[in-house]
Amino acid sequence: MSAEAAPVQAPAQDGAANPGALWDGDPGTLPRDTRRALVRLLQGPYLTLELHPDLWNALLTDEVAIRRHLGDLFLELVVDREAGLAFTRNAPDPTGAAPSVMRTMPLTLVDSVLLLHLRTLLLRTTTPGERVFVDRDEIDEQLDVYRPHASTDHAGFLRRVSSSVDKLKRASLLRETDVPERYEISPVLALVFTADEVAAVAAEYRRLLGEGDEDDQAAPRADDPSTDQVDGADGASGASSADGAADDETSERENES
Repeated sequence: MSAEAAPVQAPAQDGAANPGALWDGDPGTLPRDTRRALVRLLQGPYLTLELHPDLWNALLTDEVAIRRHLGDLFLELVVDREAGLAFTRNAPDPTGAAPSVMRTMPLTLVDSVLLLHLRTLLLRTTTPGERVFVDRDEIDEQLDVYRPHASTDHAGFLRRVSSSVDKLKRASLLRETDVPERYEISPVLALVFTADEVAAVAAEYRRLLGEGDEDDQAAPRADDPSTDQVDGADGASGASSADGAADDETSERENES
């Protein structure tokens, strides 16, 4: 007596096999806006409640899932609900085996001094969510103290400041306003550097000022946005080495001498 063959079942439809699919054959499981929020975080430099309200709501709704997906890519999600912003940075792997995923933005001395000044302005605010602005004249005045004392090329130094301002604008850390040469400071800068990192950099710059010489040293790299998002917060541009920044800084000083 021969056994009867088991009936062949028709393959399950994509929608039945994957309730989260957005189209036939879609293997994804996250809702559409959650996926868009994830893409925005990966593109950088950051996601904000002000600029992306729908994506911000999706982020908060599916934060656990988004953290899990980013973790699979060796990335960490940073969320500041009070400021209404979020960004990604390289995961702090204690083994050192994780690859560096976020692109980095090398900083010259002028770049990093400007970043620290902008961060200081942000931290002076006492009202959560308060917008902070800075004028180009104030930037020039604050950074002029770092101009080499022996240099008479004031115009050359101002060009370096302009280059730093443009770099931060491209990284969305400074945003143009309706007033010429008046910028809004991105609140992400308050989260980029730790207190210890700020203290170390500030101490080194005080030493340089005390010696009256900038030396041939490059400022530390900020990791894009974007820092860490500026760990990748230049959501804009490929990775560059700190050595390249040092060469640029040295060359600029030689031109001013």
